[in-house]
Amino acid sequence: MSDQSTTGGAPQHDKELNAWIKEQLHAAVRQLGDLGVVESMVVEAKPAWVLPYTLLIGRVRERSRLVGFDWFISGDAPITHADHTVAKSPREAARHFALQWQLRAARQGDAGEELARKAESLYEIVEDDEFWLE
Repeated sequence: MSDQSTTGGAPQHDKELNAWIKEQLHAAVRQLGDLGVVESMVVEAKPAWVLPYTLLIGRVRERSRLVGFDWFISGDAPITHADHTVAKSPREAARHFALQWQLRAARQGDAGEELARKAESLYEIVEDDEFWLE
């Protein structure tokens, strides 16, 4: 039996993807709290762009903050955040993260090879219009 016949097809996939997104948002908020990026117990986080089961670019802010959501990336990537002023779209945020990782990897030398690979992969995604519906 195929998955479609036993699970109902797309609805099951949607449930699994939504669960993954929710898990990524919760993990990102926890990690951003650990890093001191968010300090409040009441935080609003929402997805802005998703490469299913791989990357999530999201927006986060403390509820008391009235202006702007900051950007973050999580998933198969180091949790990284950026101020809301660095990008106007998820694609611009992804470009910022790729460049940020490249710089960090360069400073790490040989220890930064994995991060450099992730930066290159993310930049390839940024440059591929098929990934972005704007």
